[in-house]
Amino acid sequence: MDTIAAIATPLGTGAVGIIRISGEKARDIVARIFKPYKIESFSKATPYMMYLGKLDCGGVRDKALAVLFAAPNSYTGEDVAELHCHGGAALLRHVLEGVCAAGARIADRGEFTRRAFLNGKMDLSDAEGVIDMINGDSAAAINAGYRLATGGVSAAVHGLTSPLLDVIAHMEAALDYPEEMEEEARLAAMPVLDALIEKTEKLLSTCRAGSVVKNGITVAIVGETNVGKSSLLNALTGRDRAIVTDIAGTTRDSIEETLEWKGITLRFVDTAGLRESSDVVESMGISRSRDIAKSSDIVLFVTDGSRPNNAKKSELLKDVGESTPVIDVVNKSDLKNFSCAKGLKISARTGENLDKLKDVIVETVLGKNIDSGGELITSIRHKEALERALGSLKSAQEGFDEVPAECTLLDLRAAYSAYGEITGDTADEKIIDTIFSKFCLGK
Repeated sequence: MDTIAAIATPLGTGAVGIIRISGEKARDIVARIFKPYKIESFSKATPYMMYLGKLDCGGVRDKALAVLFAAPNSYTGEDVAELHCHGGAALLRHVLEGVCAAGARIADRGEFTRRAFLNGKMDLSDAEGVIDMINGDSAAAINAGYRLATGGVSAAVHGLTSPLLDVIAHMEAALDYPEEMEEEARLAAMPVLDALIEKTEKLLSTCRAGSVVKNGITVAIVGETNVGKSSLLNALTGRDRAIVTDIAGTTRDSIEETLEWKGITLRFVDTAGLRESSDVVESMGISRSRDIAKSSDIVLFVTDGSRPNNAKKSELLKDVGESTPVIDVVNKSDLKNFSCAKGLKISARTGENLDKLKDVIVETVLGKNIDSGGELITSIRHKEALERALGSLKSAQEGFDEVPAECTLLDLRAAYSAYGEITGDTADEKIIDTIFSKFCLGK
């Protein structure tokens, strides 16, 4: 297999830039362009020890560090070497060219992690966890990616496939001796199928929370004009993001800001005030407000506690689906004529109850007892595979006493195949190619 190389750090000016090399020639390639100060040659380097030396790539020289991770105890399972240079884009480009001239080739996207998968260093779901950690934009998303990358979901799926394989093996043996073994195999399989269905349903029940942990919560701030929606957005995010005036209809388009609260990304969207308007631009903004409310994870319906005649919520939120939770938020609690009949009283001006509001948002969407560090299904691919496995298991269960054992085995094998798509045991090349195409170069 070719020896591959890539820049493993983001391009740009920085203190350190890293060139990663993997393959059987990694040690020799570094030895050709790097001279350690303390040993004769990098080809005699002790694994996992960092060496200071001089890097000479022809037209470019640098004082650098080099380290060897020996096979099979490396990220890819092959010999891996890293050159730690000064972090200039031009410098790293010239060093990479020198590495390739010495016998390596440029790695494809995700090729280091793909080799780790092919060499048995990780399952396919573990590799997806690496992507999620790189792309995670909140503590909860990073932690969920870490659980995936370190085998949390993989272990849960293997806990399903192992007993399923036992059932399949027992039933296949029974086909050769139907009179002696078939009834015994069926009786032994039924409680196992019941348990597998229950555990698969439990995993699937985490998909909603997994999506929120990975992608965050989209919160639409909705209400009439001049109830303080823009002031609330500014107060929640700590930025003067939205223009605030006493003029009704100031906000004519949606404004989005993001913050992290207790590890979860909250994506607040301030919308145009809902009212009847003859202004074409404002009317377009109001229409967009309704669309945002329909597509959000949760709606904050903001009213003015100092205003006695707020419009009815049912009229303003008539297009919001019943499954979308709505939190009643009564603003301007700092005013003397404030009155709060129903809802969470807040003040965008003083900050009263804003932390409580963020807590309520997270608890409403996720529930109070969700553990973002537990086994969560965060991938649509995993969700679809589990749904197919569950359907096949239920089909096998329903037809257990009514169809031939051969038909039941088809369902059980289909369930095993679906589970295996998650870990990579049964994934085809197209699935594998799609997953690793999402990686950055150098990973």
